[in-house]
Amino acid sequence: MNFSRYCDLCENRITSLEKGLTCNLTNKKPDFNNTCSKITLDKKLQEKLEIANLELEIIRRNQKSTHLTFYGTIIIGFLLILLGYFLSDWKIFSLYLWYVKIGMIVAGFSFLGTAYSKLNKYRRENKKAELKKNKIDEVLNKYGISYQENFDFKEKIHGTQEVIVNIEFKNWRKGKTTNTYKFDY
Repeated sequence: MNFSRYCDLCENRITSLEKGLTCNLTNKKPDFNNTCSKITLDKKLQEKLEIANLELEIIRRNQKSTHLTFYGTIIIGFLLILLGYFLSDWKIFSLYLWYVKIGMIVAGFSFLGTAYSKLNKYRRENKKAELKKNKIDEVLNKYGISYQENFDFKEKIHGTQEVIVNIEFKNWRKGKTTNTYKFDY
């Protein structure tokens, strides 16, 4: 069993180089089946849950822009390749025009590579954020805690975005939390 998922959210977690992960209440390594009776879910849970959900929301909000950038870069890449290929017939006697043709084709392939890398980066970040959120949700489901999140994105000022994160919990002693986060793009 992966105890670190549970202990990462608990206030009683202690980690040290000599003992590793231990419980502050028992001074022993975690040892439980399914759920821990001594788990204290409070500020760590709240902060990790809010940040994980916020990261995923930001990535999802950038999905349209990422896909538009991908398709635009693909189109430019193919146009450069085609334009380089059909610039003039292949009986070019000027070395300069050969350099221009080859340069356009190489630039086209560079655009295709850039498009792929941007889309791949988006997919990796999205998968990582979903995994992070799902790990927290898995632990909360074991304890019967569910929640509904709401994000209020304020106006971006000088590259800094302010977001108010509201989370309503069911079956947890905290009914509702509200925190503000600021981040730079």
